[in-house]
Amino acid sequence: MRAVVLSLWALFAGLALIVVGAGLQGTLLGVRASLSGFDTGVTGAVLACYYVGFLLGSWSTPRLIARVGPIRVFAALASLVSFAPLAHALFVDPLAWALVRLLSGACMVGVYIIAESWLNAEATNQNRGRLLSLYLIVCQGSMAGGQFLLQLGDPLGFELFVLISALCSLAVVPIALTRRAAPRHESIVPIRLAVLLRRVPLTLAGILLVSLTYGAFYAIGPVYALQAGFAHGQIAWFMAAAIVGSALLQWPVGMLSDRMDRRLVVLWASAAVCVVALLLAVLPAGLEWTVYGLMFVYGGLSFPLYGVFLSLAGDVLRGEELVAASSKVLLVNGTGSALGPVLVAWLMEAIDARAYLVFVALVHALVFGLVALHRLRTGAAGGQPLVHHVNAVPQGSVVAAAMAGRVAGET
Repeated sequence: MRAVVLSLWALFAGLALIVVGAGLQGTLLGVRASLSGFDTGVTGAVLACYYVGFLLGSWSTPRLIARVGPIRVFAALASLVSFAPLAHALFVDPLAWALVRLLSGACMVGVYIIAESWLNAEATNQNRGRLLSLYLIVCQGSMAGGQFLLQLGDPLGFELFVLISALCSLAVVPIALTRRAAPRHESIVPIRLAVLLRRVPLTLAGILLVSLTYGAFYAIGPVYALQAGFAHGQIAWFMAAAIVGSALLQWPVGMLSDRMDRRLVVLWASAAVCVVALLLAVLPAGLEWTVYGLMFVYGGLSFPLYGVFLSLAGDVLRGEELVAASSKVLLVNGTGSALGPVLVAWLMEAIDARAYLVFVALVHALVFGLVALHRLRTGAAGGQPLVHHVNAVPQGSVVAAAMAGRVAGET
């Protein structure tokens, strides 16, 4: 395992740099849009374009790789990722931002696909789970670290956008100079959505619901924090606390779901998130460390639900079936992530900023009701874990979802 990790240092270094830049960019754009006078509804629609691009890139990248090879595709996509923050700084216009955000999503998922294919090619049945966990730690840690770079400059200036571009450009260097050949993307034979709806309806419905809040968090979280009265440095802590909570509590939640009915874990976690979200809605911004603590709990209990729902599918679909289902899981996740920011932004305009947290509570209440109803219909025996839980987060590509499927199928 140690030899494999050392051989992949260039991949992890490049990923860390590009995800730090992506983490900063997502938060910066929400803050900059608000400070530039964008309506909240417009901001939500613009930033949601990233997830539409994510879905387009998942479809187009494998075809590009088949035509010209992974190295050329990676270089082209990384160049466009580096261009995006500069375009945001030069053209502060909702339509221009929407197009660039669409491009960013398509390119970032392409970068993920190539990097994750590389990782998957090095993985074996013995180390795939550990490599996937390490990959998720690197990505989540880098995403959290990127939040704190918001304090290095004025969101209304050019400096932070240039910093993002520089980080994304530097990310290419270690990967481009590595002596290891990047593998071609492994094609995955999809399984029909109708089949999945019949066999794992709880997984698809649950992922669709929780993805509404995931997309809203990354796109509208900074906007909410700014409207709630947080300073720029406090916004960084607000966002980072939830991401760190997700990274640190992912493993304990997964272990718990392996030892009992996974649906009970979802019920307890979603109920706790409801309470936390409502507390956050009534707490003043002045109690900042209390807010950060609650955001840590929110991220730590909400974000791992994606992996628990994926593991529920693994209890029904075996082996390569779950790998084949990964593209449809990504489609459902991307749809929810794109709709979430638009819905939240509309509610915030119609009510006030606190509507964001009420929305989070409402979605998790629906998750609670959905899972409770499923448990009543199928009984306690219907949710006994059959496979090992796999750590998985909604911010990833179809390759990571497929790797998660293989890990879940390896009992």
